[in-house]
Amino acid sequence: MRDQGCVVLSVPYRITVRVSKETMNQLEELVENFQYETVSDIVRRAIDEFIERNYRKGPTTKIDLVLPKKTIQELETDLDQGSAISLDDLIRVILRDYTLNKVSKEAKEISKEENIK
Repeated sequence: MRDQGCVVLSVPYRITVRVSKETMNQLEELVENFQYETVSDIVRRAIDEFIERNYRKGPTTKIDLVLPKKTIQELETDLDQGSAISLDDLIRVILRDYTLNKVSKEAKEISKEENIK
């Protein structure tokens, strides 16, 4: 939006942040190579994601998950085959199945112990 030759942002607050030259170079590279228009866009997105992850509402918690590229490629292959609607959804399904399997095994162990007594 322009107002008498000046750019007026719809976001009313400004924060000044100092970063290393290396970090700035990496941010500028992300702008050049990906969908971000400016470094400020990246910083705003990072802040939004940080708040979403740490300002917890409801019964779930969002976590960051770092996986090897090979694992991501395998998951994306499963996704292409219709295993889920998104990578996040596929990971949720895998974790849910893992948890159910683990709980089931623990319940069987408890049942065995009770039958021995």
